[in-house]
Amino acid sequence: MPGWYIVLCYALPNALIPSITVLGLALGDLLYGAVLTETVFAWPGMGAWVVTSIQALDFPAVMGFAVVVSFAYVLVNLVVDLLYLWIDPRIGRGGGE
Repeated sequence: MPGWYIVLCYALPNALIPSITVLGLALGDLLYGAVLTETVFAWPGMGAWVVTSIQALDFPAVMGFAVVVSFAYVLVNLVVDLLYLWIDPRIGRGGGE
């Protein structure tokens, strides 16, 4: 068996699971990091908008931002879980069977 076949079929699926987990968590951090980046560099965007809304005590806008970012975070986690099933079919719906 060639070495590339062993790496591609056996090692890569096992190595991708933790990598995808870290990538999904990093994408969630990027969503909230936009607030800091846009505020520091005065870039227009959702982060600057939510900071302005907080300063103006615009609670519906802040709650709307929290809902949108939370939904995006849940969506990223769903994609990560679906990638788990696609990369390693041994991870299934059996729940320990």
